[in-house]
Amino acid sequence: MLSKRYFTLVILFFLIIAFILPLSASAKTPRILMVGDSWAWFMYLNRSLRDALEDMALGQYEEVGIFTTVPGSEASQWVNPKWLEQVKKELDNYPTIDIIHLSVGGNDFLNNWRIDMPPEAKEALFQQVVRDTEIIIRALLDMRPNLHVALIEYDYINKSRGKARCQELNMAGAELSRRRMELCKTIERCRYVQTYGLMQYYFGVGNDIAPHTITLPGQYPDYQPFPGGNPDYCNDPKAMMDNVHLSSEGYYYLAKYCIEVIYKEWLTNSSPPLTISKK
Repeated sequence: MLSKRYFTLVILFFLIIAFILPLSASAKTPRILMVGDSWAWFMYLNRSLRDALEDMALGQYEEVGIFTTVPGSEASQWVNPKWLEQVKKELDNYPTIDIIHLSVGGNDFLNNWRIDMPPEAKEALFQQVVRDTEIIIRALLDMRPNLHVALIEYDYINKSRGKARCQELNMAGAELSRRRMELCKTIERCRYVQTYGLMQYYFGVGNDIAPHTITLPGQYPDYQPFPGGNPDYCNDPKAMMDNVHLSSEGYYYLAKYCIEVIYKEWLTNSSPPLTISKK
């Protein structure tokens, strides 16, 4: 959990950047809106996508996300029309945005799953998270006909939970994630991005796995292998800021991967909708 004081200081810092510092002479075009929980929030905090876009010759574009990312938030909260209305406001403020980077559902799982919970309770939890995820995605897509939504999955984490070791927690998360992957296959203008094993690929794992030797996570359309990496291992500490969140370097690699597997295609195959008027 992030301390209230730390969270407040960070928000104040970004408000200063957003509203007091002068605009850059070489203005970038907002194309991506970050929506969801702390994984999206930290990516925006680090400006991971901006840096990765610049490094991949797409530096004319950038992301927005200060008012649409909420650390600790659950999918069960984002289905609330008032929360979704905040997304709509940001889309109205930035008519050039046509991609939504969505990170939700992880806290619903972490806050409610237990390894010893009855099978029917686990099934009910998984069904609810998938149902809430679908409601959010479809509501976002309905906000504008040119929008694309990418549901960005989580990677292995280094957290244990009750009687569950981190490997068991990760495999349960992957089971839920597979269901969300299948969901996204049924929704037009939506793409699921699997990220299990991505940090193992870039950082390796201690002395057991060397960097760039592990299997990358499979992507659309068959997503094989699923999950990627080696589920017998959690992540190397160098990849993590804590037991749940990636390091700044880790979020940069995640941003770069999102661009490689889908954002570059979306950004280059369409022009920003400059003619959309604010309502």
